[in-house]
Order: sequence, then structure tokens, then C-alpha cells
Amino acid sequence: MSNYGEFSGFIMVLIKSESLYVGEFRHNLDAKNRVTVPSKWRFRGDEIDVYVAWPHPNGYIVVYPPRKIEEFREKLLQIPESDPRGQRTLQKLFGKAHNFGCDSQGRIKLHEKLVQSARIKKGVVLVGLVEKFTIWGAEQFDQQDEEAFDLQTAMKDLGI
Repeated sequence: MSNYGEFSGFIMVLIKSESLYVGEFRHNLDAKNRVTVPSKWRFRGDEIDVYVAWPHPNGYIVVYPPRKIEEFREKLLQIPESDPRGQRTLQKLFGKAHNFGCDSQGRIKLHEKLVQSARIKKGVVLVGLVEKFTIWGAEQFDQQDEEAFDLQTAMKDLGI
């Protein structure tokens, strides 16, 4: 029975360290550009600089946890120095990237350049995308044309 308890605890730690980013959460940036990460999205060890974020060309911030960065790392190590397009892509992505961790209250501090690129004024919307999450300026998020997106067709195309 005690083995089961130890095993059960191990599974809970494993699950907690593999956060599933789902849902939509609205918050406000504070005066220091900090925003709270939902508690169910946090994991053991996220207080150090483990998240990496960069501005997405579509006007929001995309945030990746460590496991996703490790996946990228494996792919990125395959880009040879002699590949100018690949090197330029790395420069554009990681030159604008910032890393951070959560503070004791579960907040992350967004670099001013990220805030500017996403045109965030005060309100933000955090949107879970399974293995990553995005941070939108509330105004930009609300302006998206939901009518133009056919969710049922998109789900069918994905085989869902």
C-alpha cells in the first residue's frame, strides 16, 4: 500500500510538471508589466527562467515551457551555419525572445519590447494552446473576427 502511495505521488509530480495549457484567462498588467499565470498552468521549477517568449508575427506573444524549447532545440541544432535563411530565422526569433520565470505569486514579467509588439495597454488575455500559451492585448484579442473562422470545418480538417 505504501508503494502505491509513493507511486501515486510520483505520478502527481509528473503530471504537475507537464502542464496542459487550456482555457482563456483575462488579467491586467501591473505597473511593472507583470501578469499572473493561471495556477493550473504552473509547475514545479517554473520560478527560474524556464519560459521563453517571443513576439508572433500575428500580433501576440507566444510563450513556450521548457519541454517545448527542448523540442525546438533538437530541430534548431540541425540548422547549419552555412544556411543563411535558417540562421536569419534563428536571429529573428531568438534575437527578439525573452526568458523568465514565475515569482512567488505566480506572475511573469513581460519585457517592454514584448508588450509593445503585442500592443498591450493594460488588459491581457492568456490563451492555452495545449503545449504553449499566447498572451494577447485584450483589445486585439476582442477584435478578432470570430465570424470569419469556421470552427466546425477546421475541426474536420484536423480529424477531430
